[in-house]
Amino acid sequence: MPGNAGHAIRVPFDGDLTALADAFATQFAPERTWSASRLEAYRSCPFAFFINHVLGLEPRQEPVEGLDARQLGNIYHHIFEQLYRAAADPADLDALLAALPAVAAAVLDAAPRVEGFRATAWWQQSRAEIEANVRRSVEALADLPGSFVPVAQEAAFFDNHSLTVTDGDDAFRLHGFIDRVDRAPDGSLRIIDYKTGGPAAFTVKAVAEGKKLQLPLYALAAEQALGLGAVADGFYWHVQHAEASKFTLAGFEGGPAGAMQTALAHAWAAVRGARAGQFAPHPPAEGCPDYCPAVAFCWRYRARW
Repeated sequence: MPGNAGHAIRVPFDGDLTALADAFATQFAPERTWSASRLEAYRSCPFAFFINHVLGLEPRQEPVEGLDARQLGNIYHHIFEQLYRAAADPADLDALLAALPAVAAAVLDAAPRVEGFRATAWWQQSRAEIEANVRRSVEALADLPGSFVPVAQEAAFFDNHSLTVTDGDDAFRLHGFIDRVDRAPDGSLRIIDYKTGGPAAFTVKAVAEGKKLQLPLYALAAEQALGLGAVADGFYWHVQHAEASKFTLAGFEGGPAGAMQTALAHAWAAVRGARAGQFAPHPPAEGCPDYCPAVAFCWRYRARW
């Protein structure tokens, strides 16, 4: 019974599993550790979250040559992490650029084996493009205003260092890696999250609506789980465009604290919705991604524009 995509039908076949709320409350109990990406996945479409992260179904991948988006993102992250650690002074642009060829070569030489793809005839061109994009980003990051200095790369908050969020007697846990943490002379922090995609989706509106939660939650983790200090700013950095996102923590209403509180409200809505067994489909306004594992059978599916 297909129904109208704008009006959820409250039946088990359309994601209403509230009759099993006790089981889901146990599965997503306070000691359960979440990632920001899973919270965002629930906020995007609860039914897709259920299919992927509760049933464990994965989308059917078409065979492709060369890199996919995940593998490319991993390569960029590895180069940035190792580059800022390799330079004697991570705030010295000349030192970073001098270290880049050797760091990039080591990561790129290992990439087909580490990431599990077959290098094509275009791989040499791809290598040159990746290194050039990193170089442009390193130069652009060094030109940003302020006196922030990189102090941490891939800062992990896991296990005993995971972030525990409380609300009265209720709680949930969050883990992850903060791509980069910078510190100003006054001790305040700037959080940077690298993205290979473009900046169009990373807006103030996306954060306000709960579509993008990662950066504000990571800022909270830097303060509370890792105890690194107070966060003054942060943004997503779009590597292939060498530019920051339109959204910044400092520019959000209420500043970083306002962004954190907004993200927490949306995160709680996701956690409590999952615990209650609320998994009704909610196709995004721009349409569903073709990699959703429910594409073949979800009657709410709408192809992207």
